[in-house]
Amino acid sequence: MDNGQKALYKATNDVEQTIDYRNDVGKRYYKNPAPYYQLIGRNPIPIEREKIRIDSANNRKIIIDRINIAIGSKNKSIVEFASQLKKEYPSNEYEIIYLDTIINRLQLKLPYQDRNNFKSEVKNKMGNDSILVWEEMLFTTNKYGLNDPYLDNLKYNWYLEDIQIENGWKTTFGDPSVIIAVLDNGFDLSHPELAGKQVKPYNVTNGSTNVSPSSVNHGTHIAATAVAKRNNDKGLVGICSDCSYMPIKIQDDNGYISSSYVIDGILYAIKNGADVINISLGLEIPLSIKLPVPEQKEIINHFGKDEEQFWNELFVLAEKRKTICVLAAGNNNLLTGIDPFARSNKTIKVGAIQRDEQITSFSNYGDLTTVFAPGVDILSAKPQNEYEVLEGTSMATPIVSGFIGLIKAQNKGLSNQDAFAIFAKNIQNVKGFPILKINFLN
Repeated sequence: MDNGQKALYKATNDVEQTIDYRNDVGKRYYKNPAPYYQLIGRNPIPIEREKIRIDSANNRKIIIDRINIAIGSKNKSIVEFASQLKKEYPSNEYEIIYLDTIINRLQLKLPYQDRNNFKSEVKNKMGNDSILVWEEMLFTTNKYGLNDPYLDNLKYNWYLEDIQIENGWKTTFGDPSVIIAVLDNGFDLSHPELAGKQVKPYNVTNGSTNVSPSSVNHGTHIAATAVAKRNNDKGLVGICSDCSYMPIKIQDDNGYISSSYVIDGILYAIKNGADVINISLGLEIPLSIKLPVPEQKEIINHFGKDEEQFWNELFVLAEKRKTICVLAAGNNNLLTGIDPFARSNKTIKVGAIQRDEQITSFSNYGDLTTVFAPGVDILSAKPQNEYEVLEGTSMATPIVSGFIGLIKAQNKGLSNQDAFAIFAKNIQNVKGFPILKINFLN
């Protein structure tokens, strides 16, 4: 029998005896004060989610119907103590549900409203000052001090660890006055990670406030990656969870996104005070083969220059209004900038890395890529209160947008130039290319 194991044996005259083998030293025999011997050797009762509440008195999560008692005296049996306790509290609403003879502890189930009175009187009633009495409170194992369940899951929290998010969250989780506009295919505004966080939703395709999600989850996932609520006991946490977001739908009822929709969305966001604009999309590039890098550079240097100029002028306008545009570099495994939309030095272009901090097989790359961030195995919100893992430079982009939101939360009046300078301090050269590694917010 292992150290510390407890067992029940049938003794002579049908008297139940508990043998405590703790550390294999000595044996203590307790006569049965039925029915509490039946609890010996059983595991603690699992915690029920619906019994968890936040205690307003100390802002701690507690199990509302549990109280624990431990005996400090070596000469007192917890089994005998349980029998005496039940005599003092004979009501069926007071039930001893767990008893441990090794630690000399029991757990009592009782009405929530009786907890405080019970704690204050039980020592006197039992005539014993050497007992410890405490409520069942919840601890968190994640270093962020939050209760969002996937923060403890190495499969899903990897990208937060990789960008060193704790260095940002030590200072701020964002601010509601900071607005991240998300241009995308639609949003589930009622999702638990996003509900109540939206500011001035707009559908550029019909001029309405209806930004309902498409059948393909994209916008909801992107928005939650940037701003999902913290400490709501669900999912993960957005990079700047306390920031607001402006959901702008740029996909029409036929599933198309045109350049005018994108431009209108950017103009709407600028006009309505967005601090950051997340644009996780790009032009369709009908290239069926991998072009040699010299040919790609030739395209960037000599083709689409009028379009390049237009987009730069638009992003200069955003800069004048202190709005930072963050773009997905693209998923074509080509040089960033093949698409003229992604050439302006007034924007941040985001490529994607995988868990080993290598560039993903799909990500665009090259000198016009401002930074790389995690872009695979990204868990985030899905319409209908669900969650989904997606990949792409689209998923890496809101990670960077969220970080810009944290910078802005420290000083909302920052010029784009100053914000870019702070952002640059948080980029490290890893394996030959720039990766987001958070160290500074000001």
